[in-house]
Amino acid sequence: MRRWFVGLALAGLVGVGSAQAAGLLGFRLLDFNGVLVRWGVTDAQPVTVTYGFVEAPVTFSDARNCRAMVPMDDLLKSSGLDRATLEREAAAAFEMWEQVANIRFAPARPGTRPDIQIGAQRDPIAFAFADVAYVKGDGAVRPIERSLICFNPKKRWKVGFDGNLGVYDLRYTFAHEIGHAIGLDHPGGHGQLMSMHYQETFRALQTGDVDGAVRIYGRSPSSQQAASFAK
Repeated sequence: MRRWFVGLALAGLVGVGSAQAAGLLGFRLLDFNGVLVRWGVTDAQPVTVTYGFVEAPVTFSDARNCRAMVPMDDLLKSSGLDRATLEREAAAAFEMWEQVANIRFAPARPGTRPDIQIGAQRDPIAFAFADVAYVKGDGAVRPIERSLICFNPKKRWKVGFDGNLGVYDLRYTFAHEIGHAIGLDHPGGHGQLMSMHYQETFRALQTGDVDGAVRIYGRSPSSQQAASFAK
């Protein structure tokens, strides 16, 4: 099967997006010239997506964003964070999406290629990006084959909010980029975790984020109150 790889047109937390009707609902789906994307082919059963951190330099010649990634060691060192904290914040961000949508995430087994690969940018720019590759074929909705998430190791990163919008919270950023990695775009400038601008007024998925994930994957069977979140 031939595959068509396309990167996101927008940066993970910076950039300017065009308006569309879905944005008025608080979410916007990734749209590649009329092609929508998702993991798996049906929401009848939860799809399981694996993730992992790159452990050696890696390049993706077909990617638009995150084309060259390296391990997160320098990022952790410069921000005074340890690997356990990184993994905890990533797991918590993946769990946010699990709680609301019919999708599951699991660390990739050693020796296997993760569906979502995470690393630091070899050539640092901006803050964080995502890249999505999907399988070419017929139909308006195509399966995602691979997603990438990359962080700028030259920026400082933190855990939690302190009012300094120049240093991004890891969990917030992870959750935002995971949203891209599963098929969501920026709905607008502010108001949702998937909005294009970083903000420290909430640290959880908002109503539009939830509605967008549920539109793609269906509602998580374990959550009957997915649309209601406290700040």
